[in-house]
Amino acid sequence: MIDIDIRRDAGLMQNEKMKILKMLEDKKITAEDAAKLLDSISDAPQKASEKRSKPELSEDMPDIPSPPKQKPQGSKDYSYSDDRSNEPGKGYKKSDDSYDGKHKTEDLANDLGKKFEAFAREMEPKIKKITETVAEKVAQGADKLHKSLSSESKHTPPPTGSQYPGGDAAHKTDKKTTSPANEKNFEMIVNEGYNELSLAGVNGNVRVKGYNGDKLSATVKFKQKRKNASIELMKLGGKYFLKYEDDDYESISIDAYVPERMFDVIKICGVNGNMDISSLAAKDMELSNLNGQTSLSMLGAKTIKGDFTNGRLRINKINADNAIFENLNGSVEAEEIDIATLSLTNYNGGLSCLVSSFDKYNDYIWSLETSNAKLSLNLPTLPDLGYHIKAHTTMGDIKVGLTSMQFIENNQTLVEARSINFDKAEKKVKLALETSNAPLMVN
Repeated sequence: MIDIDIRRDAGLMQNEKMKILKMLEDKKITAEDAAKLLDSISDAPQKASEKRSKPELSEDMPDIPSPPKQKPQGSKDYSYSDDRSNEPGKGYKKSDDSYDGKHKTEDLANDLGKKFEAFAREMEPKIKKITETVAEKVAQGADKLHKSLSSESKHTPPPTGSQYPGGDAAHKTDKKTTSPANEKNFEMIVNEGYNELSLAGVNGNVRVKGYNGDKLSATVKFKQKRKNASIELMKLGGKYFLKYEDDDYESISIDAYVPERMFDVIKICGVNGNMDISSLAAKDMELSNLNGQTSLSMLGAKTIKGDFTNGRLRINKINADNAIFENLNGSVEAEEIDIATLSLTNYNGGLSCLVSSFDKYNDYIWSLETSNAKLSLNLPTLPDLGYHIKAHTTMGDIKVGLTSMQFIENNQTLVEARSINFDKAEKKVKLALETSNAPLMVN
C-alpha cells in the first residue's frame, strides 16, 4: 500500500512539474516563479523521505545520469565535454526485504525530481536567450521599416565637379513620354577594380541575378508619396547604389541584372517583400529581408552574412569559406551547400539540410540550431569522409542513422559520435546540432 502511495505521489509531482515547465515555456510565469514552484513541489517528497530511516550505501546500483552541464548565457559553444562518469556509482543496500520496493521507488522519484529541477535551470537561460534574440530582431525590423538604406547611400556628398547631386547617375534607358510613371529602367557600365553594390527595396519584391557581362541594369517600380520625389541608380567612385529618400516612397521593388563577378562587396536589403538572389560571386555579401520569403541560390563568397525575419528561407548551392545565417519565424531549407565554417540558426521554425557531397574543403565546422521545431540532416557516407557529431535536444529524441559510427555518448537527449575512420579520413566534418521541444535526426 505504501508503494502505491509513493508511485501515485511521484506521478502527481512530475505532472505538476511538467505543468510548471509548460507555463514557463508559454511565458505565463517567469523563470524565478517557476523555480520557486518547483522547489515547493520538491519539498513534499523530501519531507516524506526524512521520516523513513536512511538505507545503507552499496555499490550494486548505478546512479541515474544527470543532464548535460548548463551552458553560460549567450554562449555559442555547443561542445559538451563528457564530465560524467560511466562507472557504477553507489546505490542502496537492502538491509531487509522492505527496502527492495518502497525505497527504490522513493529514491527514483527523488532523483527524477532533481532532474526536473536541473532541467528547469537548463531551460531558463535558453528561453531567456531566445526571448532576447526575438526582441532584438523585432527592434531591428522596426528600424528597417524606416531606414531601408544606409546613411552612406543617402547622404554621401558628391565628388568635386560632378554634374549630378550625389555622384554620377546611371543612363536611364526609358523615356518619360513612353514609360509609366511608376517605373524606371537604369543601365550603367561597371568598371574593373574594387567595386561595391548596395540595393534596398521597401514594400516590394527584390530580385537580383548575376550574368556574364559588364553592365548593371535594373527595373525599379515604385509608388511615390511626393510628386517630385527622385530615385536614381548612382555611382560614387567604385560604389554603386540606388539613391532615394525613404519618406518619399510608399513602395520600391527592384529587378536587377548584375555582372556576376565584378563586385567585391554586395549588400542587398528587402522589407515587406520576397527576395530572390542568385548567380553572384563576391568577397563579402550582406543580405537581409524582413517580412517576406527569401531564396538564395548559386552564390559564392569568402564570407556571407544573412539576417531574415518572418518568412521561409531557402538556401541552395552556396559556396563560402565562412557563412552566418539567422532566421526568425519561418522554416529553413538548405540544399547542396559547400561551406567550410557555417553557423545556421533558426528561431521558431524547422530546419532541414540536404547535402550529397563535401567537395571544396578538407575540414568543415558546422553549427546548426533551431527551436520549437524539428532539425533534420541528410548527409553523404563516403569512404574518405569522417564525421564527429555532438547533438543535443531539450525535449525530444535524437536519432543518428549514419553508418560506421562509434558512440561516445548515446542517450535520448544527448549524443556524441565519431566515424570509426575519422582520424584517417581525408575530409572531416564536425557538427554541433541543437534543438528544443522537437526531434533531431541525422541520416
